[in-house]
Amino acid sequence: MEKDENKALEAFYKEIIQEAGLEEPSTNFTTSVISKIQKDSQRARIFSYSPLIPSYVWWISGVLLVVFFGYTFIEPENLGLVNLPTWNFDFFNVDGFINILDGFKLPDALMYGSLSLAIFFSVQVYLLKTHWNKQFSIE
Repeated sequence: MEKDENKALEAFYKEIIQEAGLEEPSTNFTTSVISKIQKDSQRARIFSYSPLIPSYVWWISGVLLVVFFGYTFIEPENLGLVNLPTWNFDFFNVDGFINILDGFKLPDALMYGSLSLAIFFSVQVYLLKTHWNKQFSIE
């Protein structure tokens, strides 16, 4: 019984497919696809990646660091000739600063406001990240 139902369904599907016929693409299908591909490649060139700090700046800073540390390791006795001023940092009394802050209490409104600002900032960072990822994704 089940085989008869399957055969009937199969015949029905074949009949429907033959009546509908095969779809044919439009006359300008190939040219429209190629033009869209070319537009996408042009858009990709427009939004090309450029680093925030160029590579030559990294190379110059690396060379300067190597020269500085190389000079200090090779000839440390020449560094004694540099007369750096001696500063007195006794005015940084940490105990007094801690005693001043001992009775300090932040208002509740400031705490709640800061907390909500941090939450909204985190949500905005997440939303902007997903927006930029979708904008630059390849579909």
